[in-house]
Amino acid sequence: LRVGELVLDMDARSVSLAGQPRALTSFEFELLAVLMRAAGRVLSREHLLEALKGEEFESFDRSIDVHISKLRAKLEADPKSPRYIKTVRGVGYVCARGDEAP
Repeated sequence: LRVGELVLDMDARSVSLAGQPRALTSFEFELLAVLMRAAGRVLSREHLLEALKGEEFESFDRSIDVHISKLRAKLEADPKSPRYIKTVRGVGYVCARGDEAP
């Protein structure tokens, strides 16, 4: 999967940004894969949790926010102004499409 300079290799379970490898936890890798597969579409927290854990969670479960924050810290030049994983207030998260990414 590729979004701009962000490349995720499912077979090798590796991630690189601008050719530089990035170390992710297994959960972060899976979260990024779900987001990149749906690039350009907003995914709710509930959708992400269900896709990652295979079961439904309470709508107040905000643990996904922590994982997104950690993922941004590893991938974004400026995590407070993300270019790859953006927040859609009140809805969820969206991964930039390839033509939107830096």
